[in-house]
Amino acid sequence: MRSLPLKNFIWNNAVVFILLNSAGALNYIFQIILGRSLSPDHYGSFNSLLAISSLITTPMTILHLVFSRFIAGITEYKLEQVKTLLTKSFKAILAIAFCIVLVGLLSAQWLKDFLHIESTLLIFFMLIAASFSTFQQVLLTVCEGMQRFFSLGIIAGGGSLARVLFVLLFVVILKWGIEGGLLALSFATSSAVAYAIWQLQDVFRSHSGELSSNSFLEMARFSIPSFLMITMVSIMSNIDIILVRHYCPPDQAGYYATATILGRIAFFLPSSLLIVLFPSVAKATASGSKDTHYLWVSLGLTSILSGVVFLVFLIVGQSIINLVYGDQYSSAAPMLIIVAAAMGLLAISHVIFSYNMARSEFSFLWFLFSGVILMLSLVFWYHDSAKMIAWVLLLSTATIFLGTILNRVYLSFPQSNPPN
Repeated sequence: MRSLPLKNFIWNNAVVFILLNSAGALNYIFQIILGRSLSPDHYGSFNSLLAISSLITTPMTILHLVFSRFIAGITEYKLEQVKTLLTKSFKAILAIAFCIVLVGLLSAQWLKDFLHIESTLLIFFMLIAASFSTFQQVLLTVCEGMQRFFSLGIIAGGGSLARVLFVLLFVVILKWGIEGGLLALSFATSSAVAYAIWQLQDVFRSHSGELSSNSFLEMARFSIPSFLMITMVSIMSNIDIILVRHYCPPDQAGYYATATILGRIAFFLPSSLLIVLFPSVAKATASGSKDTHYLWVSLGLTSILSGVVFLVFLIVGQSIINLVYGDQYSSAAPMLIIVAAAMGLLAISHVIFSYNMARSEFSFLWFLFSGVILMLSLVFWYHDSAKMIAWVLLLSTATIFLGTILNRVYLSFPQSNPPN
């Protein structure tokens, strides 16, 4: 009985892993083109803006968990109910995107001074890219919830390919610098949105259906822990590059950006597995089926992938940096090893986060929150160099990892009361 769902789980993991990591490879080509076309100072500026954009759109990524969990539980009139959910969401996202741009423009001068960038026009371009990204998040989430993993991978891959093509046009050919990189993001994301709408045309063409009276209340309740989890994971994977840009000299910020871009491979390479893990566990939990085999498969694959990435950077990290970015970024090598170790621990912890969320077990949030506070507090006091901030990142993620493991072991024992 369990062999067929497990085979489907492994097959879906394979499809998503290949397609999304192909998209990830294209995103790294995008970064390499920028790294070779911009100075270390300007490259650091671009990636600090990209990190800000990621943090801005973090609230939208809760839809990945909330919608996926809701759609996985729909058994009747699926297209009609998804159409209603999608229509209402688009109206809300439009209002949110307007607010993002408005608030960003009002704080543009402060952001310019905080990040030490040259023009507030860069802030505007970043906000436009972030706005398009919010719409893309909704469409990808619908594909995930409906378990259309092939369509999801094609949408993500197409958007990444568009990034490469547009950055070649705007940065390499037209020499538009940071502005060209941000425009490439906007054009690529809007192209991905258009393609996603075409992929979901059966949903858009269907009639709207009635959602149960408590559907939005259930989603609202689940969105609170989802928001907390995703926000804190986003902080741990993005805030360091912003803090380095603020506290350290511009050249160090450029070297750290290089180390972070490569080191995050240990986090993002296995993260595609979570797209299959979460809806699978949510569906198993709703039906009362066993789900621990999903956790062990995902943990095993994530540990192997992150471990291999770390070992590669440990052994030939210096050569990879020189080959990909050039000798001018060779100072990033020591930081690359530290960041890769931190991102590997965060990736393994992230598997357990997603598993717990699908089962509505939220106590791990205390350990995640503690790690974030530890990270921010230590950087406030210890920021003499970019390498020091990298060590703080590793210490914080190790704290999260240890707490999360102990919490999962505790939850694996029979509980006298149901978890919160």
